[in-house]
Amino acid sequence: MYGFDPAISGHLAAMARALTESLAFVFLDERGSTVGLHHILSASASSVDVPLRTIVAVAMAHDSRAIVMAHNHPSGDAEPSADDLRTTRRVAQALDSLGIRLVDHLVLAGDTIVSFRARGLL
Repeated sequence: MYGFDPAISGHLAAMARALTESLAFVFLDERGSTVGLHHILSASASSVDVPLRTIVAVAMAHDSRAIVMAHNHPSGDAEPSADDLRTTRRVAQALDSLGIRLVDHLVLAGDTIVSFRARGLL
């Protein structure tokens, strides 16, 4: 979808099949090239905390200009929840205030990927 390098694509594919929910942030430079990845694991099958301070710190350390956020739904249903939408808006607002664009939020479940950007939710 975004032309991620094979290591990032493989990481996201593995996430899509995980039994517990997790979250990944792919950090991009001004040209859209990957400059970093941060993965957050959860002990829960149904939720994961989004540590905004950590995400901002990692983005700044990479001098990232844009981010793609992704998380999995172990249930197998890739439909975004109301909580997913609220969290995405909160992350986008926090990043925007620092001049960092949230390019997309991908929800991964098995072989299905739902893009917030493609759905007009971002």
